[in-house]
Amino acid sequence: MKRRRLAALALSFMMVGTMLAGCGTGSEAPAGGETTAQAQAGEKKETTEGAASGEKTTLSMMVFPSTENYETINEKFLEQNPDLAEKVDFEVQLGGSGDGDVADKLRLALTSGENVPDIVRLNYTQLPEFAKAGVLYPLGDYIAEYEDKIIDAAKSIMKYDGTYYALPREVKPKVWFYRADIFEECGIDVRQVKTIDEFIAAGETIREKYPNACMENYNVPTTSYDFMMMLSGTGAGFCDENGNYNLASNEDVKLTFERMKKLNDSGVMSSAAEWSADWTPAFDNGEIVSQLIGGWFKTDFKNFNLESQKGKWAMSPWPEEIREGSDAGGAIWVIPAAARNKELAAEVMTKMCFDEDAAKIIFDVTGVLPALKSAADDAYYNGGNEYYACSLGEVNSEAMEYLKIFPYNPASSQEQKIILQYLDEYLQDNMTLDEALKAAQDDMINQIGNPFE
Repeated sequence: MKRRRLAALALSFMMVGTMLAGCGTGSEAPAGGETTAQAQAGEKKETTEGAASGEKTTLSMMVFPSTENYETINEKFLEQNPDLAEKVDFEVQLGGSGDGDVADKLRLALTSGENVPDIVRLNYTQLPEFAKAGVLYPLGDYIAEYEDKIIDAAKSIMKYDGTYYALPREVKPKVWFYRADIFEECGIDVRQVKTIDEFIAAGETIREKYPNACMENYNVPTTSYDFMMMLSGTGAGFCDENGNYNLASNEDVKLTFERMKKLNDSGVMSSAAEWSADWTPAFDNGEIVSQLIGGWFKTDFKNFNLESQKGKWAMSPWPEEIREGSDAGGAIWVIPAAARNKELAAEVMTKMCFDEDAAKIIFDVTGVLPALKSAADDAYYNGGNEYYACSLGEVNSEAMEYLKIFPYNPASSQEQKIILQYLDEYLQDNMTLDEALKAAQDDMINQIGNPFE
């Protein structure tokens, strides 16, 4: 049964960590009389040995979907911190096109005990799986000196079961991107668009002047983040706290399916699939004039390099009815307990994530706003922008107030694959709502069992 395989996988993770600590393959054995238990507990240690010997330690960093920005940030960060540059180099590895690819590679590395990276970029979606398996290095002692400076939304994606296991790469609230020029011309104030019905009506109003304009591009197959952003604001889960699947009778899951269908069936959706070759041109030619998406899109949209769109876009929280939630909570960094250089990796990455000067490097390279309380009022993050007719920092901070995280569990990645399959059947009218939810529940019971075991 699937649940036995998941439990066995978790056990293999823990066995690998124990074996590696004993034999020194892929992990350093505790030094100076330190016990394995102390090393795995995440106790902060001084890591100056490499500098004293004149040798640098190379920290391996696994990322997605490309390495370029990370390499640039790492280079500038070491230039900014010459003390660390004396003892640290980075080796950035491409783990794949998405967080699922990286998670797969991490599972394989942990199971084999070979090539375990020191630093791994994931989404919060995967944190429960690896934290529950006991294969992540706890970071509480490293975070302690920065804790009072960190926004609450970031802390919520750094913890599992009350323990800090992650560092925030980017917190991802829900942000509505829209063509400010077109909305103003059509007399639409986004702050007065509070429901899905009003969102669709706004699109119909815009179409009177721009017949090809679309408010979104919800399509089949549904993207996981679109559905999970919609679901995360309701407070719904797929099972109870004991791992009993109950989504077929969960009114909030039903409501989310119905909302997705209302949008999908409206006449204001584009057929351009996200991340397809058609998506960028749809922005450029005015087909897509609005996006309900995560705050991370502000950077990706700029990377489309659409000269015709500069200064035309603005941002707002989502309509009030569907405003709460997030895209997977956010992007995170984790450090495997079996990593060879886990202590040094923890020291370096906490500084990179929470040092105010380092935060400016990351913002300059990627547009990612820091998880620091000070950023909300810092002019550095709230100035003008060539693409946006609004302040990025102000809108992002406002959207953070509505951030909620879906109750992810160790089987969440598999649950999402199952639920999306039946959501698409419902959206295409191949199943009724009740049939789709019942089929999804049955598959979760049969394929997963209890997600916490």
